Amino acid sequence: MPKKPFHGKKHFHCLNLESLEERVTPIVGAYYSDASTTNNPDFNGVVQIALSNNTVGSGALMFNRNYIITAAHVVTDNLGNKVSGLVKFFENSSNAVSLSIPFGATDVSIVNGYNPGAIGLSPNDVAVINIHNQAPIGVPGYELYRSFDEIGKSFTMVGFGNTGNGTSAALPGTTGTKRIGVNTFEALGSDVSEPGLYRDLVYDFDNGTNSGNSLFTNYGVNSTLGETSSGILIEACTAKGDSGGPGFIQVNGSLKIAGIVSGGTLNSGFKGTGYYSRVSAFANEIDSLTGGQTLAVTASPLFTASPGSSPASYSSPVVKIYDSSSAIPSRPVASVMAFTPSFTGGVVTALGDVNHDGVIDLIAGAGKGGGPNIKVISGTDFSTVLYNFFAFEPGFTGGVTLSSIDLDGDLYSDIVVGAGPGGGPRIKVFSGRNLTVLRDFFAFEPTFSGGVNIATGLINGDATPDIVVGAGAGGGPRLKVFDGSNMAVILDFFVYDPVFRGGVHVAAGNIDGLANQEIVVGAGNGGGPNVRVYDSTGNLLQDFFAYNPLFTGGVRVATGLTSSTATSADIITGPGIGATPNVRSYNSQGQLAQLNFFAFSQAFSGGIFVGGRGF
Repeated sequence: MPKKPFHGKKHFHCLNLESLEERVTPIVGAYYSDASTTNNPDFNGVVQIALSNNTVGSGALMFNRNYIITAAHVVTDNLGNKVSGLVKFFENSSNAVSLSIPFGATDVSIVNGYNPGAIGLSPNDVAVINIHNQAPIGVPGYELYRSFDEIGKSFTMVGFGNTGNGTSAALPGTTGTKRIGVNTFEALGSDVSEPGLYRDLVYDFDNGTNSGNSLFTNYGVNSTLGETSSGILIEACTAKGDSGGPGFIQVNGSLKIAGIVSGGTLNSGFKGTGYYSRVSAFANEIDSLTGGQTLAVTASPLFTASPGSSPASYSSPVVKIYDSSSAIPSRPVASVMAFTPSFTGGVVTALGDVNHDGVIDLIAGAGKGGGPNIKVISGTDFSTVLYNFFAFEPGFTGGVTLSSIDLDGDLYSDIVVGAGPGGGPRIKVFSGRNLTVLRDFFAFEPTFSGGVNIATGLINGDATPDIVVGAGAGGGPRLKVFDGSNMAVILDFFVYDPVFRGGVHVAAGNIDGLANQEIVVGAGNGGGPNVRVYDSTGNLLQDFFAYNPLFTGGVRVATGLTSSTATSADIITGPGIGATPNVRSYNSQGQLAQLNFFAFSQAFSGGIFVGGRGF
């Protein structure tokens, strides 16, 4: 990697990264050090991948030492066909191959949703290669970084791509040497007008000046002017040949893979941006591909906002999905037209890994005026419909309420559906695996016709999730909790003054970080925006107003991870009919937390529904 001074004491070099095959989007990096190449044994697990179609990329040995993690575009052609090749280890050397391991196309596995025909960068650009336990003895394998707090953290990039400097960008024909550099993850793809890449981590290649800070200048993302050491700018960038290479975050002295190089802009020159597939967003699916620990997805930084409806204010059924761990959480990562645009009865939502692919999916249900139509939309692209069905008789037009959790323990998030206004207090639970009906019961007296609001959570402390039910409009503020294992009633009490007849919205989540989950309630229409939190025995823990206490449209509630460093869930709120669509979040003490923004035009007053995925 040649050195070239830039503006006095600032020196820059390019780390190699590969373009997306023929969809050329190389990344360029700059790095200042006499050791821009590396023979450090800590990086002996970073490999070069030489493909049978004469392309090259990079990768890293996983902790189980049986798989190489890399980018999907490295091990496929432009049509998405898997390609054979060699995995090359460079032990204690930057340029000498110590072992080559052949692999076939059948050894390659790719995460769901990868689109080989994408122009430029492709979402879900992650793959693994099975090397059948042939890794050299003593070469380190790396664990996955599983936290959602990457934004603002420095990372180390290692790969075998082209070199150069930030002024002249990457030099062609300079691949094949193991190089190292540093930068900072500062955004998600959704923060830089690439909503399809919301599962990508983004950095920019700074030259130390305000004008060269492309993330802030172009997208308003808070961004540093570059990584420095002893006052010298040492920022680096990836380039062609580095694709698939790891971005490491160090945790307690151990290197963990936080990102996989996917692509970049400006031929890896200054002011360019680089993209890494965000490993924490794919960790569960990577586990399933490699035989690692497979768990149900119980928490996510994703949350939703969707429109309600009133005679005076209504909207098309657009659901907005957000990521609280992004640099700008109020900027949606996706907008989904859940039903026919002409439908204006509102949309309710839930989030869950319905098809057990390690990715949170969107579950949407029609609001009042619509049939009991449920759609499950894949979180890999927020467009592929996994299920589309009617939960109750198609002639019922009261809409539905929703929740999602793995009730039967098969790792598929099941779909819990309640009848909306005008319906009986009926609840049905559908298997996420195949839509088999797991439960079908009435939560209150069958003659009650206000419908039900529902939530799910681990309330009684056992391993089976429980079902939380609040009476719908017209009923008193009655709440019941049903034991998920045997449907016995755990709790049955009034959460507000029994004379109130607006119904009660419900949610559940681990608000206080302790063993059992808490129950969150919000007053229905006609009540103030009063949010209350109860423990698993029905004791009141918190009591606050999410909006102006004089407002009488009620408040909808959900729980979710609303910051990148959350160790417990926050409360997400949306006002009922008559207020501006102000999404907020509150912590366990009832204090305003990170979220406070308008999900739709401030002129809209039909109320909003919120959804989340708390612990």
